[in-house]
Amino acid sequence: MSLRHILGALTGLLALVAVSTGHATPAFAAAKCEAASFVLSAGDAYDRAASSGSPQTFVNAAARFSNIRELSYFALGRYRKDLPKAREAEYLALTRKFVGEFMLKYGKGFRASSLTITDCVASGGMIMVTAKLSTGGKVMFRITKPGGYQIKDINMKGIWLAQQMRSTFVGTITRTGSIDGLLAYLKS
Repeated sequence: MSLRHILGALTGLLALVAVSTGHATPAFAAAKCEAASFVLSAGDAYDRAASSGSPQTFVNAAARFSNIRELSYFALGRYRKDLPKAREAEYLALTRKFVGEFMLKYGKGFRASSLTITDCVASGGMIMVTAKLSTGGKVMFRITKPGGYQIKDINMKGIWLAQQMRSTFVGTITRTGSIDGLLAYLKS
């Protein structure tokens, strides 16, 4: 399956999620959202990162509000067991680079100066927060609270970061036949 088809499927899934969770009014969502201040803080950090134009600034913001290591291992899917212990540090550095470049690409124009929470739904230990940007765009956050809030996934411009990473990484390993193929792809 091509990246274009994967992105199309993700966009369709996003539309389904948006329709199924769009029942709360913005004022109600903001008032009842226990993660509101966390999301607004993350939004401010991503706003500064977008202004900087630096992938590393996005990585730093993402690392502050999420677990990049956990995200990196999630992205390997069924191939997690195939990552040699001796190459873990290299892999983690390359996935940080991937995250920064992804967020820079999809975060262009991210302006959170007047980020407004439009929906907040808690279900099964997860909180789904949808926010509207001052530019009219939308950002969605999947958040857990294992001892403090943590972003598990972020959707910018219709693309979920964690799911995109997993599709890309697993697809690359499948196509090339090895973790080495993925590492070569991440270096390019």
